[in-house]
Amino acid sequence: MLVAQDMRLDAFAFELSRYRPGLLRVEPQVAGLRLTGAFQLDDTDTVLESLARMLPIDVLYRSQYWVTLTARKK
Repeated sequence: MLVAQDMRLDAFAFELSRYRPGLLRVEPQVAGLRLTGAFQLDDTDTVLESLARMLPIDVLYRSQYWVTLTARKK
């Protein structure tokens, strides 16, 4: 379980990246967004989907091992 209390998105992504293989990047435009919640770590892709529902971000999969959190496209 990864618990966030008013945590910056870049700090959250850094912690989450410890539980998934590959590269998890956060673009500077969304790095300062804040989130609060508790997230199960058994499926980190589900966590990323949750972030996209909670915050104005898109999750861009360049490959299974290269993921970038970007500002949501309008």
